[in-house]
Amino acid sequence: MSRREELVAEVMALLHKYQQAIETGSRDEIQAMVHLPVAYIAEDSVQMRERYPFDPAKLRAATGFRHGNSHYNVVHVDETKAHVLIDATRMRADDSPIEVVGAFYILQKRDGEWKIAAFSGIRTPA
Repeated sequence: MSRREELVAEVMALLHKYQQAIETGSRDEIQAMVHLPVAYIAEDSVQMRERYPFDPAKLRAATGFRHGNSHYNVVHVDETKAHVLIDATRMRADDSPIEVVGAFYILQKRDGEWKIAAFSGIRTPA
């Protein structure tokens, strides 16, 4: 396995853990996977947040979200930073789609640990 493949595997491990936390976990679980402050690029601003900006439990309650069909593409990676494109469909328990999400995440490895440092997403109804 090349060093790039090893780094991609490390990044993917965090992203799968993150996806699981969105589907069944809490904001605190997700917050443990981000560097604070985390940069959030919203529709009309760039924000530095001292807390992860979304509560996955509220998202699940408001939309019926139960699981995602997510595809991750680690576009660039080195020993300390990764750029990731994400294409996902959020689904209900009956597998009907809720929305499509396209996102760009930047991860940083600090003190040997990958975490999300910045992200932006575009959500559209399914």
